[in-house]
Amino acid sequence: MPSTLRHFARVAIVLGFLLFNVRVLSQDASTGAIRGTVLDPDGRPIAQATVAIVSIASGMSRSALTDTEGRFAIEMLPPGDYSGRADMKGMSPQETPQIHVDVGGTAELSFRLSLVGTSETVTVSGAPPLVETVPSSVSTVIDERAINDLPLNGRRFTDLSLLAPGVTQDPRGLTSASNGDLAFGGIRGYQSSYLVDGADNNNAFFSQARGRYRAPYQFSNEVVQEFRVSSNTYGAELGRAGGAVVNVVTKSGSNHLHGTAFYFLRDSSFGAQPAFLDFKPESRQHQFGGTIGGPIRSNRVFFFAGYDQHIFHIPTVVNFLSGGTVLVPQAGTGPLLDGDFEPSDKNLVSATAAQLNKMAGNFQSDLLGNTGFLKLDATLTPPPFRAPQHLALLRHQQRFLRSRQSDYLFHA
Repeated sequence: MPSTLRHFARVAIVLGFLLFNVRVLSQDASTGAIRGTVLDPDGRPIAQATVAIVSIASGMSRSALTDTEGRFAIEMLPPGDYSGRADMKGMSPQETPQIHVDVGGTAELSFRLSLVGTSETVTVSGAPPLVETVPSSVSTVIDERAINDLPLNGRRFTDLSLLAPGVTQDPRGLTSASNGDLAFGGIRGYQSSYLVDGADNNNAFFSQARGRYRAPYQFSNEVVQEFRVSSNTYGAELGRAGGAVVNVVTKSGSNHLHGTAFYFLRDSSFGAQPAFLDFKPESRQHQFGGTIGGPIRSNRVFFFAGYDQHIFHIPTVVNFLSGGTVLVPQAGTGPLLDGDFEPSDKNLVSATAAQLNKMAGNFQSDLLGNTGFLKLDATLTPPPFRAPQHLALLRHQQRFLRSRQSDYLFHA
């Protein structure tokens, strides 16, 4: 092999390892986990019990065996809803109702199996206790319901971070049409870090999230599943930040075709007159779009796509607080207040004030924003462990999914 080809081969291998490592590290930041214990009727741990979980949406299945202390851990799970089951030979299986795994969080389950015949099954009647086992961090999860239901001017989902304690608007970039950067715990907004599906989403030049207040939004609310705001003592896997880390997870397709459609209108005729104006400027915003997702190959490959358009007609009003004009010193009088300016500068001050008054008025601003989103999810290989109990749970879960007719509904 010529030296040039060997050189390019080495470079390609190094780049491949770097890209692979980045992807592996990013998965820790954008996933959750289910951990817990399996006990017998007397509260003693059961070793080598099978614990299997299945995703409600995609049918993805994972399993694990308990250790000598009856503990199990199933890591790196995409955020979403899951169903679980614990099995041990000679004991009754126990199933859990639907449980939710948050981004960056851990659901804690406790199974208690009883001695029964081979055909008896015990199903938990209530939801098991869920615990986020991250006691050292201070964080808040903004879930899908909050993103969908809470009103937002411009529908930029990161503005919902203001619901987390200690988050305020940073004056840097703050305007009448934007919340600007967000300050966490009194630390300037540019000290924060933004992750989307575990990948870095920061603009190094402006020291803020990509787009941020220079564009209306980068991701539509409709494609964001949930996000976590970690403002203190977060783990090293979340990366560099002096303020907070905003960890975002986008939606994925499922085993059933589903979608949404939306239209929002914000018009000045429905609002009040601004406090510091003697008139109500005419403004209007239209925002519309939709999403669609579904399977390419059931239980293996899924797609999710979204589109959002924002038509923005909001004027910029230049108005002076003193009756709409700059106070101009009258001829033959001194400064309005002692120390305002030197008497010799009176003519210059008067001319400047008159020029400023000409700049007051109502300046129309128009903006057209478009954002598209396409995501493919694939399970490349089956889980390495599939016990008979695991397969039984998977078949049971698939029957449950087929019975959920509501997943076929489109909503607007």
